[in-house]
Amino acid sequence: MIKTGTFHMSQNIKIDNWITEHPVVVEASETLKIAVEKMADHHIGAVLVMRKETLVGILTERDLLKLLARGKEKNQDVPMNIPVENIMTADPVTADISEDYNIVYMKMKTHNIRHIPVVSENRVMGIVSIRDLIHFYQNKLETAFVEAQKETEELRKIIEMSSSGQLDKLFAEINRYKELSLTDYLTGLYNKRYFQTRFNEEVSRAGRSQTDLSLLFCDIDFFKKVNDAYGHPAGDEVLRKTAKLLTGMIDQHNVFSRLRKTDIVARYGGEEFVIILPETSAEGAVQTAGKMRQAVEENSILIDSTEIKITMSFGVAELSDSAVSCEEIIRQADSAMYQAKNSGRNKVVLYSGKV
Repeated sequence: MIKTGTFHMSQNIKIDNWITEHPVVVEASETLKIAVEKMADHHIGAVLVMRKETLVGILTERDLLKLLARGKEKNQDVPMNIPVENIMTADPVTADISEDYNIVYMKMKTHNIRHIPVVSENRVMGIVSIRDLIHFYQNKLETAFVEAQKETEELRKIIEMSSSGQLDKLFAEINRYKELSLTDYLTGLYNKRYFQTRFNEEVSRAGRSQTDLSLLFCDIDFFKKVNDAYGHPAGDEVLRKTAKLLTGMIDQHNVFSRLRKTDIVARYGGEEFVIILPETSAEGAVQTAGKMRQAVEENSILIDSTEIKITMSFGVAELSDSAVSCEEIIRQADSAMYQAKNSGRNKVVLYSGKV
């Protein structure tokens, strides 16, 4: 009987299995000289910066290189007596002790960082580097390769036996892999699972740092008519092209220069999409949604010599006194989107609390 769970090993491996515990720390008021000496003594690329028992930043080799580069440009020596807090990366991206390999990896990839502090209820538990991830993955990959060879032989026997019961289990496993994935198989965007995890993180971050955060909900207007008129394969292609438009990947409509690496576009389900806009006010989010709406409206999707035109309706909500939880912001953005649909479609509506 075929085993389960060989190659999705990273889905269930929590980071507490491979973090560096008891990380090297410095106080925010300590000098750069002390921090550099600690990094050299311990042969590490980063130290955590604390103020008493609170994590306030991280000092990495990248911060040091930037400081050296500025000094070289100005033909000045690096001031080793300055406090670490003057050059650290403040409010660093963190990982929760309960998160798994994929979530941590996607955070580091999205933010383009090489080290990430690990916390539990705002208490520092350790630190993870990209080197830790690579080493961990390589070891697991070698083990998984040997196991995969055995499973391939078992799979061949199952197919030869043509047992419907065993094949049903195989297909159930394949479907489970899809559900555990962080990306949507059709559009290549992040999926709902990743969106929910990431949005929860961004709401917490915005609350701590008292910064803006906005959310866009958008939906293709009359999408059912596309499927009915042109067939589901054409509908799938419309979803793929729409995803590219929303992320600014189609050259002639690359108008979203304001989208940053931290802005997340995800497929929420069906023909619905969501966009997380950290450090963006409601006004800025409405402008972004307007650009997206215009690009979708002006674009023609060509499928087998058939030109298909679509429009989208957008709802905008922001972190505010009336919406401090993920669930409430999502509810408000979704409500605003349906207001856009009910008022004629192909519109952008900012949530106002009015039905």
